[in-house]
Order: sequence, then C-alpha cells, then structure tokens
Amino acid sequence: MNISAKNKWALAGKLLPGMLPLLLFVVVELVWGTTAGLIAALILGVLQLCWYWFRERRVDKFVLADIGFMVILGGLAILFSNAFLFKLKPVFIGAALLLLIGYSAFSDHNLVMLMSRRYLKGFVAGPLESWMMQQMLKVFFWLLAAHTLLTLAAALWMSHAWWAAISGPGFYVLFALMVAVSWMVNQQRKKEWSKEEWVPVVDEEGKVEGVAPRSMVHNGKTFWLHPVVHLQVITPNGLWLQKRPIHKLIQPGKWDTAVGGHVDKAEDIRQALQRETREEIGIDLQQAAFVGRYLWKSKVEKELVFVFAIYHEGTLHPHSEELDGGKTWTFEDIETSIGKGVFTPNFEEEYRRYANGLKKIRSEKSIVEWK
Repeated sequence: MNISAKNKWALAGKLLPGMLPLLLFVVVELVWGTTAGLIAALILGVLQLCWYWFRERRVDKFVLADIGFMVILGGLAILFSNAFLFKLKPVFIGAALLLLIGYSAFSDHNLVMLMSRRYLKGFVAGPLESWMMQQMLKVFFWLLAAHTLLTLAAALWMSHAWWAAISGPGFYVLFALMVAVSWMVNQQRKKEWSKEEWVPVVDEEGKVEGVAPRSMVHNGKTFWLHPVVHLQVITPNGLWLQKRPIHKLIQPGKWDTAVGGHVDKAEDIRQALQRETREEIGIDLQQAAFVGRYLWKSKVEKELVFVFAIYHEGTLHPHSEELDGGKTWTFEDIETSIGKGVFTPNFEEEYRRYANGLKKIRSEKSIVEWK
C-alpha cells in the first residue's frame, strides 16, 4: 500500500534529466575548460528540450530552468574569468529544491505530489500514499540540505576535483541514498501494517479515496476520515446500549450505541453493519432503517458515522469479548444521565441528533427497510 517503485523511478525520470547538463559540464570542463564545458552543457540542454517537445509536445520547465542558470552563471563566470560563480550554480539549485521539498514535506500542501499527478499519467495516490511521500521528502530534505552545504563548502575551500565530484555525481548518490532509506523504512512499515485491520479513507460524502491501516487513522495526528457503522437497537422500553469493556483504549467502561464498528476495506456499509451486528450482539441482520450520517472527531480519530436502527423485541446475545454486557435504558433515564460521564461523547452527540426519530420508531414499532 505505498507508491510503487515504477512510479518512483518514473518521477525520477522526470526530474533528474535537468541535472545532466551540469554533470556534462563538470566532465568537459575538467579537460577543455569552462567555456567548452558551458557550450557542451547548453547543447545537451537544448537537445533535451527538443526531445521533450517532439515526443511529448511540452516544454520541460526543469530543464529550461537549468539552461537559464547555466547561461546566467556561466556567462558571468566567463565574463569575469571567475569559475567560482559557476560553482555556486548547484548551491542555488539545491536552495530552490529545498524550498519546494521543505514546503511539501512540512506543510499540508504537498507540491511534489501535485507535480507527480500532473506529470505521471494514471498516477493515483490516496492519503496514505501522500503521507508516505511526505515522510520520504523529509528524509530527502535533510540529505539535500547537507549536500547543498557540502557543495558550498567545496566551492569555497576544496579543490575543483572535489567540487566536481560532490556537486555532480554526489546528487545522484544522494537520490539513491534517499530511495534506499525510504525502501528500508517502508519495508518495516509494511511488515507491521500487515498484522493490522485496514479501513477505507473517504471524503465527507463517503467516496473512497484510499485505504489505510487502523493505527494510522487512530494515531491522533492524521485524522483521516474513515467510515464506521452504528446500529441503535430500539426495544419496547427504550434503547438497548452496550457497555464498553474496561480494556478498550477509547472510552473504556462507558455505555455506548448497541453496535458500532469500522468498515473493512473490502466491505460496503451494509456488509459492515451485518458483520458488526452479528459479532457484537448475535443478530443476523436482514433489514434496518437508515437514520442519518454525520462527522465525528475525537482526540484520536475522525469518523464518518452511518447510523441505522432496528425495532427488536427478541433476545440479544452480547459477545463477551466484544462487550461488557448491555441493558435497555429508557429514554427518560438516558436524558437525565447525559453529561454526567455515563455515556461515550459519541453516543451523546448521536442521541441529540436522532432521539426524536428513535422515539418515533419505538412508538410505531416498525422501520423502513434500508435501500
């Protein structure tokens, strides 16, 4: 569940060609001098622009910017017979990349991801993939910062050979190091996540945008919206509520909606509700009334809650490992106990929203079957 290696190398193929003119300059300049190196690099840059134009009918902005840097700094270096100006070119490029990567890695606006979607046809990434790319960009940011400072130090105090090695091939070594580190970290994550339940990540209308392991939607940081199902069980005397086991991480020991649980990545809402109802209270659910949908955010997660209800006069069989029992509460008892720490905050919010509808179902002793 991460960005494929194919997409990573495809993105690299879009961005790295802009560094090739610099690498050619370094090689030619060592043998024939700054002027020859600049001419060779410019010829390669122009050929790259022509290739992209005739093949893809577009102007590659990264290559164009690289040619612009070379013309300005190379021209100044030749004009003033000062190769130091040209040596600063990779430092300026590194600083520009640091701004782009830093903004993408440490803010809510991943510009690199937007560029990937623009340049790579068919590139699809959900919230988890975007988050993983941001983690990779954070690694790259610090590596690139170190490389840029080292390149500046080489331009100021080291020999030409050292500057050439650091500024040219050093960038490719840096990129390979980033890929290697990211791959190792992702392999460890995949191993840990393979043991977890995976859930859909959705927008506020319920449209699936991707999937993620449960720990990532419950970490109190990402707040990726994911769907859950609730079932209100209405009896002749009121609402049957479950008591959450004391070992639960969230709201232990409190009274809650009769049935509640996550939608698995391979399920739709109805399938999830049937499974959770069967697991928690032992009912083979065939019909239910759709009551409503709302957003709920706690300290650890953000949920899109789909609420259903049934009218039930039979016996319930709460699962001993899922629930710490349950009982029927009258509507009057619920209303006098709200706000006293007896119920989960989620249940109290849900009751405020839908109490009138639930009371109507009890009075009519019937429901409208779901669609």
